[in-house]
Amino acid sequence: MKRSNVISLFIMFAAVSVFIIVMAFLGKSPKKSIAAPTATNQVVVLPTPVATDAPEATEAPTGEPVVTPTAAPTEEPTAEAVVRPVINASDFSDLSTKSVSWGITGNWSDDKDRESVKYDIDSAAQKAAEGTDYIYRAVDGPEKTIYLTFNLGYEDTAGSTAKILDLLKSNNVKATFFVSKNYIEENESIVRRIIEEGHTVGSRGDINAKSGSNRGMVYLGTKEFADTMWSVEELYQAIAGDNTRTYFYRPESYSARDMALAEAMGYTVVFRTFDYRDWDDYYSNSKALQKLKDNTASGAIYQLSSSKYNVAVLENYILWAKDQGYGFAAIDAAVKQ
Repeated sequence: MKRSNVISLFIMFAAVSVFIIVMAFLGKSPKKSIAAPTATNQVVVLPTPVATDAPEATEAPTGEPVVTPTAAPTEEPTAEAVVRPVINASDFSDLSTKSVSWGITGNWSDDKDRESVKYDIDSAAQKAAEGTDYIYRAVDGPEKTIYLTFNLGYEDTAGSTAKILDLLKSNNVKATFFVSKNYIEENESIVRRIIEEGHTVGSRGDINAKSGSNRGMVYLGTKEFADTMWSVEELYQAIAGDNTRTYFYRPESYSARDMALAEAMGYTVVFRTFDYRDWDDYYSNSKALQKLKDNTASGAIYQLSSSKYNVAVLENYILWAKDQGYGFAAIDAAVKQ
């Protein structure tokens, strides 16, 4: 082989070797150096987000009104119906119809102690009332309380009942008014005012009731007595409203039969602890006032007339009694029905 050819092969071999070496070097990836963590080069590990339930999709408003359910209406309690009691006349046929009148006397063992009083009741009056529902002194009511009651049969020309109502209202005193049938018929507006101002109404029956030549409820037969008492209730209901009635009765005179009848019809008979001659000018105003003071005691039931004489003295008595520590109430504060 010629020397020139050998040299050419050597050069070619060298070139190929260099090419292979260069290509091998270029095909390798250099390692990247990672700096060690330092105070200023900390490795921060971010928390992996926790998947949460996506909020439930809500329906878009449709423009229709939203109806809020309302509670079913509750019925207002209604007053218990007032039903006329059924009276069987034969149940009372064995009871005495002898007429008696209430009689009572108060005796004080110490004039300076208003509570030292003892009451003596007429024996015939007590016997006729025995075993029935009646009251003459309100011992079960509030302490040191006086009960003013008024008998209404005829209205005087001075218009005394309205004036008494005025002074009771101005002194914040409640009282009890016993009305006769004829009084309701003739003085509906006054009875209405009595009710509206929070006083208690009781019945006197019919003070003009007659049997033959005798006048008074005590002389009526059993059926007539019951009919008359209920006729007063019907007049009262026409003013006070349905399902109302009176629960107290004050007789002029009475018998054992009347007391049993009144109880059977749902009445408590209210007698008096004290009354005085207050329907005319028998007493001067000063003496009338003194009588009211002298009979003061806890639970005392005053039976008064609707008269100009009481108009003149009653307010002074109320103020005096309050100053002595006494209060006033209607009779139903002591007798619960």
